[in-house]
Amino acid sequence: MILLIVLLGIQQNNTKVANFSLKDFDGVYHNLNDELQKGPVILDFWATWCKPCLKSMPMLDSLYKKYKKSHLQVFGICVDTKRSISKAKSIWYSKKLSYIPLWDWSGEVMKKYGIKSIPTFIIIDSDGHIVFRRKGYKKKEQKVIEDTLKAVLLRYIIKKAKKKKKRP
Repeated sequence: MILLIVLLGIQQNNTKVANFSLKDFDGVYHNLNDELQKGPVILDFWATWCKPCLKSMPMLDSLYKKYKKSHLQVFGICVDTKRSISKAKSIWYSKKLSYIPLWDWSGEVMKKYGIKSIPTFIIIDSDGHIVFRRKGYKKKEQKVIEDTLKAVLLRYIIKKAKKKKKRP
């Protein structure tokens, strides 16, 4: 019942998100529009010097592991400069994070999304609409984030099932 209330109460902006392509730590490009074809996406804007960012990473990794089979994708967008490559990689690998790290060295994506402070979490549904946006990290908000995510994933699964049903 609570999930249904959350599902109905998801705020959705009719404006589609700005597309981008960023490299991961291995140099592979990830295009947001391509990723949204696979399912909902969480974007996490972070930096090596940001303590709340580092505290939030295990929570995001936990969500990713729990919901990746439901087609969730999580991208940690590092907004540090190129000088911080080794530090960012060291942090990422020491935390054994399983979601995908991306680089936004130029700050272009940060500007496109109007990010003024970090960490900032954005949940985007598979139609490309922002359904959740939060600045900062408070552990007590994890339930709100997860409930919103469950609703977005449920809506995605229902939409996908309807498409399958329409096929001859």
